[in-house]
Amino acid sequence: MSTPSVTRVNLINAIEIVATTYVGELMGKAASTAHLRRLKIEDNYLGCDQVDAVLNSLRSGLKVLVGDRTAEKAIREIRKRVDA
Repeated sequence: MSTPSVTRVNLINAIEIVATTYVGELMGKAASTAHLRRLKIEDNYLGCDQVDAVLNSLRSGLKVLVGDRTAEKAIREIRKRVDA
């Protein structure tokens, strides 16, 4: 990831927008904060390692729901939104 830090709000928004497309609004919104909470990430600005940890956690959950290929596509879309 090229961005040194990402705001928590931007990451949550990117996850919600993309995940909602694949798993619906309720699951997309829940996923956006659940993975941050599970990883105990409470910072307003997230470093590359934290963003990677959240996306890896999200990837695992998405794989169960939508399969490997679609999960990878979703993670790429989220990363693109966060890097923009």
